Order: sequence, then C-alpha cells, then structure tokens
Amino acid sequence: MPRTCFLIGHPIGHSLSPVIHSAAYESLGMDWHYAVMDVLEENIDAVLAGIDGDKVVGINVTIPHKQAVFRRVDSLTDTARAVGAVNTVYRRDGKLVGDNTDVAGFMSPLHLLADRDWSSVSALILGAGGAARAVAHALTQVMGCSQVAVSARREATARAIANVNVIDWDERQGAAERAHLIVNTTPVGMNPQANASPLPDTTAFSPRHIVYDLIYAPEETQLMALASSQGAHTIGGLPMLIGQAAAAFRIWTGHDMPLEPVRKALRDHQALRGNS
Repeated sequence: MPRTCFLIGHPIGHSLSPVIHSAAYESLGMDWHYAVMDVLEENIDAVLAGIDGDKVVGINVTIPHKQAVFRRVDSLTDTARAVGAVNTVYRRDGKLVGDNTDVAGFMSPLHLLADRDWSSVSALILGAGGAARAVAHALTQVMGCSQVAVSARREATARAIANVNVIDWDERQGAAERAHLIVNTTPVGMNPQANASPLPDTTAFSPRHIVYDLIYAPEETQLMALASSQGAHTIGGLPMLIGQAAAAFRIWTGHDMPLEPVRKALRDHQALRGNS
C-alpha cells in the first residue's frame, strides 16, 4: 500500500524536502510519497487528525508552525520538550508524538570540526524562532558551549529560550565579532532576497570564526560570502536540511536514509534549476 508523508508550513514556498525523501524512497524501492502542503494555523488540527500512522505516516513542520504543533500533539519526545518546538510528527500506540530532528540536523555537519573543544566556544544565534530553539538546545545541552547568546528583533521571544543570554538586536554586530560561532536562523538572505544579510556588511570576521547559515537557497548566502572573504569557516544550510530529514526518515520508515543517492538527486535538481 502506498504511504505518504507531508511537509506543512505557510507560506511553504520552494522546498528541497520532496527531492530528498523521494530520492531515498526510490533508492530503497519503497512505495512511499512525500508531499508539500501550504497550511494555515487554523487548519493544523485537521492535518494532524489525518496522520493515521498507516496511509499517512507522519509530517514535517516548518515556519511558522513548529510551536503551534508543539501545543497540539498528544506527547513529546524529550528533545522536543526541551526545545519547545516540533518539526516531526508521527503516531505511536494511537497517540500523536511530536519530535524535533532539527537538533540532530544542526549538529550533523559539525562532526567535521571534531577536534574543536566546544566547551571553550562562545556562540551567537541570530533569530529566536523554532530553529533557534533547536540550535540553542544543541549548543548548551549537547555540545556544552561556554557561552551562548541570542539576538533577535523580538526580544521577548529570545528571552523565552532557556540557558542563553540575550543581546539587543542593535548590538548584534559587536556580539558577532566577539563570538567564535555565529548561527543565522533567520530567513534574511534567503531567495529571492539573496542580497540581504542579518549582519551589517561592515562586520569584521577572521579565521577564528565559524559562520553557520541555516539558509540553503542560495547555497552560499551574502553572510557566508562576506565571512569567507575574510577567512572564516562557513557552513550552509543544506547539510542540516539533509541531517534533519535523515533523522525523520529513520523515525517514519525504520531505515537509514541512503545519503549518496540523496546528495546526487540534490545536485541534479540544482543543476536542472540552474539551466531552466
């Protein structure tokens, strides 16, 4: 019997998640389908009710519904509860379970910096949404960074994130220059506003900086380009996107996601878009 998983958000825009999951299903010979749904908050309950664990196995959740879904599921994993946001939902023993695979996804490319002593690293997170909460949990509770700060336009939302300091948005440039790791969780710099950046163009970077932008379209954001030009190590959002998808895929299917076919499908997809 064909099975389906969905990604919900609003506005949903263009997503690479169907490319990722479809490539994985095809590689493993699974009769599954991954779809995208633009869903208003008032329709979330109806979507959740449709997850039967059989024909509709589960959903991913993106902006702006991660915290709304958090409040609506029957139970939460420890990670989702600690983060305060849900990006993956599935049904177990008749109950809807909310999980958060953004934490695993965020950490997945950082293994390349395995020699890093994270306990001595200070970090600045730009933005205070659901992704920022996941990043803050990873940095403070899993990686054990010495200092983690959040800077966002919505200061009250930033103050709701546990175990972090809050930096005024107007002071983010100085905080970024002092930090070792800067993580952009805002949509500033995403297509079609690819020329924008969450930090001023006068921000001074150096080789000691790691700049991690969760945006994956474009693959190199304005922020990353500026940081790279000054010798900083940069990480784009695509590895996190694949990492969080792989964790959700394992939950839904019980299989490990075949990463090489997924990466090839993404390369082919991007090449096709570039030629269109």
